[in-house]
Amino acid sequence: MAEKKTKKPKKAPVSKQPKKQEEPKSNKIKVRLIALFLLFIFFISICQLGIVGGFFHTLMVYIFGSMMIYPILIILSIVSAYFVIKGEAPQWKGPQAIGLVMMIIGILLICTYAGNMHSTGSMNNYIKHDGVTSGGLIGSLLYAPLSALFSPIGTLIFGIILLLAGLALFSSKYIHQYKIKQNEKEAQDAVEVFENKKETSKVKDFFAPKQKEKGFFPDKVFEEKEPLKEPDIDLTFNQKSMRLDIEKKKPKKMEYKDGVYQLPSFDLLNPIRNTGNLSEEAKHAKNTGKILENMFEEFGVNANVVHLYIGPTVTKFEIKLEAGTRVNRILQLQDDIQLALAAKEIRIEAPIPGKPYVGIEVPNKTAAMVPFNEVYQLSMRDHTWDNKLAVPLGKDVSGNLIVAELNKMPHLLIAGATGSGKSVCVNSIITSILMKATPDEVRLILVDPKKVELSNYNGVPHLLSPVVTDPKKAAGVLQQVVAEMERRYEVFADNGQRNMESYNIYARTFNEKANDEDKKEIMPYHVVILDEVADLMMVASKTVEDCIMRISQMARAAGIHLIVATQRPSTDIITGVIKANIPSRIAFAVSSSVDSRTILDATGAEKLLGKGDMLFSPMGSSSPVRVQGAFVADEEVSRVVEFVSKQMDANYDDNYVNAKEVSNGGSSVNDSLDDTEEEYEECREFVIKEQRASTSLLQRRFRIGYNKAARIMDQLEQNGVIGPQIGSKPREVYIRGYSEEDI
Repeated sequence: MAEKKTKKPKKAPVSKQPKKQEEPKSNKIKVRLIALFLLFIFFISICQLGIVGGFFHTLMVYIFGSMMIYPILIILSIVSAYFVIKGEAPQWKGPQAIGLVMMIIGILLICTYAGNMHSTGSMNNYIKHDGVTSGGLIGSLLYAPLSALFSPIGTLIFGIILLLAGLALFSSKYIHQYKIKQNEKEAQDAVEVFENKKETSKVKDFFAPKQKEKGFFPDKVFEEKEPLKEPDIDLTFNQKSMRLDIEKKKPKKMEYKDGVYQLPSFDLLNPIRNTGNLSEEAKHAKNTGKILENMFEEFGVNANVVHLYIGPTVTKFEIKLEAGTRVNRILQLQDDIQLALAAKEIRIEAPIPGKPYVGIEVPNKTAAMVPFNEVYQLSMRDHTWDNKLAVPLGKDVSGNLIVAELNKMPHLLIAGATGSGKSVCVNSIITSILMKATPDEVRLILVDPKKVELSNYNGVPHLLSPVVTDPKKAAGVLQQVVAEMERRYEVFADNGQRNMESYNIYARTFNEKANDEDKKEIMPYHVVILDEVADLMMVASKTVEDCIMRISQMARAAGIHLIVATQRPSTDIITGVIKANIPSRIAFAVSSSVDSRTILDATGAEKLLGKGDMLFSPMGSSSPVRVQGAFVADEEVSRVVEFVSKQMDANYDDNYVNAKEVSNGGSSVNDSLDDTEEEYEECREFVIKEQRASTSLLQRRFRIGYNKAARIMDQLEQNGVIGPQIGSKPREVYIRGYSEEDI
């Protein structure tokens, strides 16, 4: 069978960027040469080598004084050596630079005072005396007016204050970094230990003081007269949810056709900032554990808190039931637990899959935001990093990274109420794809009926067409996606391959030996994102549902993956056909358990807190995982879009750009009846004359079939001759009267 040659769209020229690395390299060489020369001067000055060394030594003594000459020369030598090695100045900005100057001035004042303790008078006297040899010319010039204003003792005190204040400013940054490392070390060294004790008849016995073991937090956290025993609850806090200093990876450069395509670096994203207080959340979690233990005792439930995990927004308590205690006993206490904890919402997972425990999820005192930059850097160390369609969603209740692999899902349904974080999740998925994949590897089709959510991605080279905002055209684009899927399967069949991955391997091997004209195409992944499918279902429900069904059933092997998002999780939008073919789902906060069942086939989404709090149910999972979604800001998206758009111009596919509009009837508007058709004109004339219209009337009068009569009725409605069908009432005829112009 002859191989079908597909007409490929012309490639847009890659804009060559000017080389920006030559100038910094030349600057570094100049800096190193100057620093090397200064280092030589400082060395011969310290050792007083020769006439030049003696001259510079005498000059430095005159400027800084005999007491400061050697410290100053050593410090300047160290700084010069840093310049030689690094080729740039130390990053001393703001408070550090001010602190360094204050320290030098303070030391010079103290040295000048030490050399002029027995001399008084004007500035000339200080300079003529030992001032120049003790604090140098600079110290004497500063000391003379200050001693006249504040006295020598006052000037000494002022110099000491300047020295201490400068030292505090200079070292503030390093002290802050040291504290962060110490907190991270303490959190990493924490060990989770829970022991069930026999004597748990009273809560105070459970929390009796330990003598040998140290708790996770210092004793000063609890300000009580009598120290209580650290609870046997040991905190497991995954340090991944704290600030991480991950080694930066250089942007990966890839050969893109006839140019170089550079992937965006995470430097384009906002810097990671610590949110939340670990010690405060730990203290709050321990108090919550005490309340739970107390409640179980009051209601006669034989259960103990054995583990707890502090996540970004919720803390998960694992409850172990003693033998003979029913799980329903915990479920019956849900309202009482929520009242006792004064919590907005609590969620009980009974039991936890794979564990002999019941989980109780309680909101944290302060919710911590999960920045997209943090989860993106964590995903760089994950085993799924090489997968171009592996997108980081956020963190679970234990602080672990959650990654969704779109090519293994293979399709995704996202649903949730307005303001719950659905649009931010979609933006984070798109941004992750733009930062990991080139236009040769992944192409995008974005449908945004709201016209404001995804419009900022216009011009991105990954797009197959501009962002589709017309619902009628969106249905036509989906039909074109189905046509592309069928074309790919024909190519697979012609080349004896089963899926896109194996075909691309075969095509690359074949292209190494083939001529340019005979080379086979390398197929990229196609990711289709429908931001608001509810609006599409209202305009062309039959066509949209049929296309979604075909894509979700067959497109995985063709490398086409679908993401469907909606804020109306009702059965008329998320139909049984869609749910059956899209096994991976994300549920954000919804208003009722009915909506939660519509999305996940289980309750729980009505207990979510909003603002990115989600339940993620991947394909094959027995129960959904609670995840705090990553937050990507609009300015981050704009920077990434601007960066990738500068790499090359958008390269749209004409088949998608010129897709036909589809109405609710399921047929293309462009394929409708021609107004000049003889039967249509006869029917139009008859309807205007009789002032009534129906499909059965046209069938009887013109002896035509039902399908043709129905199409004529649809065309009459589209052309404004008759009104829409309203229940059992007859259609209204808009054109009154009869004339040749109306025919």
